[in-house]
Amino acid sequence: SSGINAEYGPPRTHVNSIISKEGRHNLSDLPERLVYQSEGILKSMLAAPRLLAALLVTSQLQHFGKIMKRLEQEEFTIVGLYLTRDDRAIICVQAENSIYKLKQLVGPADLKEAKSSHQFSLRASFASQSDEFYAPTTYEDSVRSVREYFPRGLCCPNTLDMQAEGISHSHVDDIVGLTGRRQYVSKPCYLKPLLQTVCVVFPPDLLRSAKHTRLSPASQLITLIQSCQFEIVNLRMLTIPLNHLPNFKSLFKIHSEMSQTFVSRPCLAMVLQRENAASCFHQILEGYSNKNNKNLLHTYSHMILSSTNRQKC
Repeated sequence: SSGINAEYGPPRTHVNSIISKEGRHNLSDLPERLVYQSEGILKSMLAAPRLLAALLVTSQLQHFGKIMKRLEQEEFTIVGLYLTRDDRAIICVQAENSIYKLKQLVGPADLKEAKSSHQFSLRASFASQSDEFYAPTTYEDSVRSVREYFPRGLCCPNTLDMQAEGISHSHVDDIVGLTGRRQYVSKPCYLKPLLQTVCVVFPPDLLRSAKHTRLSPASQLITLIQSCQFEIVNLRMLTIPLNHLPNFKSLFKIHSEMSQTFVSRPCLAMVLQRENAASCFHQILEGYSNKNNKNLLHTYSHMILSSTNRQKC
């Protein structure tokens, strides 16, 4: 069959199954590019993979770097990310057959079952309670959740399925603007006394996975940062508006060539907290690093942007 299991994705040959029930249109009202044509088996096999969006919610923020690495190893791409006021990471990923793959990666809802029969699942690896990981298990629920948690859209190019389901794309966040009060992370941060705070941005090039490892430099660097006792108090994925690049360059003291790599591409911003976080950020990373991590820092540390300006971060 040329279709995808209806539980996890829309059939390729039936447009009605990919048009959400809310605000459904007649076929005659749809743009021609939205109407899937009947396909032979050979054409279906040769077609490019259909990248579907899926949602993951977790409260295990202390393992965020390791969770990010596990997602990348399973060939998921993160296309949306932010932290809620109750410290849950809302992660939208994209992959072929993503709903089913994410369900398998998260593992059984029962924690005991996950630890006994799915030892390599996220729930078995990182959870102390069953509700610390959640992912919708059907296509309809996943689409509904993505629209609910990311009403302004995802940080990725448009796809036919996203357009049909009313999921926005190439999102430029309106929190980032030209006024001095605008911020790169919007959730109020609870700052502990005697600890310092630093805003760190991973440029788009650090979010790209290497072919030989499937891991991005960002996920490896975040894992290292968390192993150095830095606490993530806020994070989000966003696209910097073009007219905001001058302010962004000034805040993070970057040159024009590097700033151009941010145009129409997502980056990852986070606020970190620790003793001496602002004054000794790079020195702390060097001090905690083994040989492999030192090589990682030697290759990529110059690309990590940091600022201690709390008002703008």
